[in-house]
Amino acid sequence: MENMLPIGEFASASGLSQRALRLYGENGVLPPAWVDPDSGYRYYRLDQLRAATLIALLRLAGMPLAEIRAFLRAPSVERLEEYERQLAGTYAERQRVLRHLKRVLKEEPVYDVLTKQVAAEAYVSRSKHVLVPELETFIVSTFDELGPSEIGPPFVLYHGPVNTEEDGPVEACIPKREGDKRLPAGEVAFTEISGRQCDFPEILSAYESVYRWAKDHGREADGPAREIYLNGTGDELRIEIAVPLR
Repeated sequence: MENMLPIGEFASASGLSQRALRLYGENGVLPPAWVDPDSGYRYYRLDQLRAATLIALLRLAGMPLAEIRAFLRAPSVERLEEYERQLAGTYAERQRVLRHLKRVLKEEPVYDVLTKQVAAEAYVSRSKHVLVPELETFIVSTFDELGPSEIGPPFVLYHGPVNTEEDGPVEACIPKREGDKRLPAGEVAFTEISGRQCDFPEILSAYESVYRWAKDHGREADGPAREIYLNGTGDELRIEIAVPLR
């Protein structure tokens, strides 16, 4: 077959392993030009070598297969620059996490955890599955969309873990007298944080302290954790982390 290479030769020419080529074929990133119907052996065109080289380099840069597939449909310097900006943001976030971990290992943060009784509260809300990078934008935009609070500060309910891999869901809530949802009355364990303590991942230490307090005092959580934005979403945040108790 003219201008066709069997998978072994194509692997050698492209610098990709046969295993990687099979994976890229299954994911639609680099399908073979022809597959022998009898033997199942794969063949590639010579002009696919450029795409194979691009894929190898993009994988070295850490680009996920789904993004590579989209890039190959319309390769451009602009797309690479956008991915480079994403990498810079991811790198900065990982550095921030590592700095926080070092501080925790050197000296564990101390938070005062108290309890109180809270009244039932009517509210309106919007829910969404979001990862940490999109969390702040979702909260701020939803608070703006739902309008000003009438009977208390806005708050967020976390119905599942939220990090770089798990996405909640998250419910952004505004207290309203005629709200269609109702936060039950009861006892909560809480701590108040402000400034940099409200940033991710520092905020995780506050959550850990509240849940640890509950465990140490023989109590159990009775519903989703709450972030209560005591002074809205201004520059200097003051947030109450509260966990309802059983």
